[in-house]
Amino acid sequence: MMGNNAVAQTGAEVSRPRIWAIGGGKGGVGKSFISSSMGQALAKAGKRVVVVDLDLGGANLHTSLGIRGTEFTLSDYLNGKVTDINRVAGVTDIDRLRLISGASDTLNIANIKYFQKAKLLRNLAHLDTDYVILDLGAGTSFNTLDFFIHADHGLVSVTPDPGSVENTYRFLKCVFIRQLRAVPEQTREMIQQVLMHRRKGGRKAGSLADFLEDITRQKPSVAASIRQELDTLKLHIIVNQVMEPEDTELGRSIQMVCSRYFGTKIGYLGFLHHDRMVLKSLQQRRPFLSTFPQSRLAIHIDTLVASLMAQDDD
Repeated sequence: MMGNNAVAQTGAEVSRPRIWAIGGGKGGVGKSFISSSMGQALAKAGKRVVVVDLDLGGANLHTSLGIRGTEFTLSDYLNGKVTDINRVAGVTDIDRLRLISGASDTLNIANIKYFQKAKLLRNLAHLDTDYVILDLGAGTSFNTLDFFIHADHGLVSVTPDPGSVENTYRFLKCVFIRQLRAVPEQTREMIQQVLMHRRKGGRKAGSLADFLEDITRQKPSVAASIRQELDTLKLHIIVNQVMEPEDTELGRSIQMVCSRYFGTKIGYLGFLHHDRMVLKSLQQRRPFLSTFPQSRLAIHIDTLVASLMAQDDD
């Protein structure tokens, strides 16, 4: 997880970009649309933005921005053809908005090596910009989870489709489990002991909240360490493609279920209505926000971005 919004360099404090990651457990929930639209909204607000296509093996963020591509791609950086990550961030037709295009050699890039992932994670903070938005692929691969956890804010896109809701819970559970790698070794050993004790007693794995209660009873200090690590994650639900009034309550429902089963709080950033003009803008290769800036959907995106920016300023 990233720390404070500054790094020390030559005795002075130099600001680094804020990083937002958009993920989700299922394809087709609008992650690329949300990523590109949030990038446009930030740029419109006067911020410098770099959107990064990290849908490894299925990159298409450039389509949402209405461009064919950029001179360099993520492959060029990961393979060492380009050494400065800022050179990979190509200009778009939108002022202050740049794009790091997804890799072109999809057969090789879908499973990037550890050192490539570490290189990219380390150097995102060196991008000369105010905000970095990561458009992640669907699913729960370690690569996807690690980029999501690395962000200052993790946004989970979910649609009212039952399959999307189910996969959202699975995605969040994997995020929490992956985050526990960051706890001290003694804490990890205690976790293993509690799991073994539960198995020997014939108990099922149960929910993460039940598991934390077990550890709290046996070792309160260890439980506090785990909760502190999980609390560093700033997670937010976005309900996308809302069509019915009741769909707007889905975010609150997910919040309550996560509190009950994961024992941690997740924010509900808001919802976005379904808009048939999104498809039209994609077909015409025109960015939605700049093409339909007064639409209800565009206004809602501006509102969500303003809310998240305000949290960064707190």
